[in-house]
Amino acid sequence: MIKNVSIVGLLSFICSLAIGQILVEPTTTKESAIPITTIEWHEPSFEFGEIAEGEKIKNVFTFTNTGKEPLVITNAKGSCGCTVPMWPKEPILPGATAELLVQFDSKNKGKEGGQFQSKRVSITANTDPVISYLTIKGKVFKEPKQEIVFKKEAKKEEIKQAKKLAAQNMDVDSDKVLLYPNPTDGELRVNIQDYENVSGSIEIFNSTGARVMEKDVQDFGDEQLINVVDYLPGIYTVSIKIEGKNRIAKRFVVPQK
Repeated sequence: MIKNVSIVGLLSFICSLAIGQILVEPTTTKESAIPITTIEWHEPSFEFGEIAEGEKIKNVFTFTNTGKEPLVITNAKGSCGCTVPMWPKEPILPGATAELLVQFDSKNKGKEGGQFQSKRVSITANTDPVISYLTIKGKVFKEPKQEIVFKKEAKKEEIKQAKKLAAQNMDVDSDKVLLYPNPTDGELRVNIQDYENVSGSIEIFNSTGARVMEKDVQDFGDEQLINVVDYLPGIYTVSIKIEGKNRIAKRFVVPQK
């Protein structure tokens, strides 16, 4: 009996030591090992205005690491497969500014008369809170039924050429689309490099998505001048359609006078 009591006591002592060791030793989680910083999105919501169904449109979201530790974005995900984000994989140093690109594919997203679309992108980083959100929204218009029927009756060679064109690189390098001065309350200059002798159009939308200007362009090799003297203070979107390319958009600011 005494022997059994001794064994029980010994086991109790060993368990006490083990529990005490667990309580004393600090725990280090993966999350706590990563220093926390803060992120500031310059414009977390983007209004692209109006596009035709099937078009793709890109927007560059700018952000700044406003904290004291390197900022690391570990993931970025759209609310559906039609919204694809591309983010910098390298750490962003404190005080540094960087860009995150989001592309929206309007395939099967429109209707006659226009269909409002709003998509959200979730950004995961070493911030508090861990997830921040971006929004891209606007109207997608579907072609009238008679136009769809006409396309179905197109010649085989035309369809072949269309498929060939679709297989090519359809994106415009955002770095080659320059808006300046920005901000501006006078004359906005739109300069697009590498597209001489290529036609298209420029539209401007205000922050509510209303179109305030549209202009046909015969040659994007020529710098485009747009008078914005009468524009109210705010943020505007320049939507550019270059022949044979996906639409691209950039923003400019009209400051308070």
